[in-house]
Amino acid sequence: MHLFLRLVKSEMSRAWTPRGVVPRPRHGFTLVELLVVIAIIGTLVGLLLPAVQAAREASRLSQCSNNMKQVALGLQNYHDAFKTLPPSQMDDRIDTQGRLGWSWIFLTLPFIENAELYNACNVWCTNASDKKPNKVDATTGALTRVPIPQLICPTDTVSVLAPEQKWNSTKSDTLKSSKTNYVANGGYLEAWCGSWGSKCTVDQNIRSSTGAIRKGKGANFKDITDGISKTFLIGEAGGLPATASDADLMPGIWIGNGSNFQAYQAESARYTANKLNSGSPSGEPAFGSFHPGGANFAMVDGSVRFITDTINSNSHTTWGYDASVDATTTSTLSQTMSSSRGIYQRLSTRADGLTFGDF
Repeated sequence: MHLFLRLVKSEMSRAWTPRGVVPRPRHGFTLVELLVVIAIIGTLVGLLLPAVQAAREASRLSQCSNNMKQVALGLQNYHDAFKTLPPSQMDDRIDTQGRLGWSWIFLTLPFIENAELYNACNVWCTNASDKKPNKVDATTGALTRVPIPQLICPTDTVSVLAPEQKWNSTKSDTLKSSKTNYVANGGYLEAWCGSWGSKCTVDQNIRSSTGAIRKGKGANFKDITDGISKTFLIGEAGGLPATASDADLMPGIWIGNGSNFQAYQAESARYTANKLNSGSPSGEPAFGSFHPGGANFAMVDGSVRFITDTINSNSHTTWGYDASVDATTTSTLSQTMSSSRGIYQRLSTRADGLTFGDF
């Protein structure tokens, strides 16, 4: 039966073939033809892939810039409300509620659409005997570990809790906090006037911090005499550390730390003593990002600029502050006004009196 049907089909196909036309035998692609097609497709993909990746990164860079813009505007709104920027970290000798070690980001939360989280942490502070971020209970800690979208750069591939894990593995404080890619401009160097004593007053500690977001007591716009369009407000922090001891090369930790405003603040601030994207070879944590060629910075006026790795940068890390230094206003300014300092370092200092053109 099957053979009969095949014969019938063959005869019918012949019947429909015009006379004098010889039917061509049908065949598929040869192996060579297939290989040529595959090679052409591979070449096209190779040409298009970099363009696609560049377009995706451009989109991520734009989103990162928008996120930073929200934080910068939040800081401006904070300034409008309190007539000052927040301090980089709080201290119970200055804060009327006795909160200790909480970061500038914590204070800014209500102005970046995170008032509920701020209120929850503040209620915990009200009821706690030790009001440090590293002492939060399990309930509050669960809230602080939730990602805050406005604080995260989409290009950064470090997991949300990796900075917390690295920090806790190398520091004495045990923090519970999601990451932040946007940290304070702490100035040229990590300023510290040593322990409280005859050579180190509160005022000296505050004045030795030369960034827009200074230690201890927030700066007013009028304190930023170099111009709010030419002074960094916040910048990006990101990257993977080579070792656990390099935790400060990673994104920051928005909650702050368990100490006071004198403490080392790599979790919420960065400095310009080292070049952009250079890490912290001399112990001063640098700004950085996963964006190719540079990182986003927000100026005090709220504008966001992409600063390239090639910006003029010439740092001098021979000076600092410790318990043996009388950090008066005069000594602070005399050590930051060197004209040999690079444009990058000048942009991080709010009142060094040095002028420069566009950058």
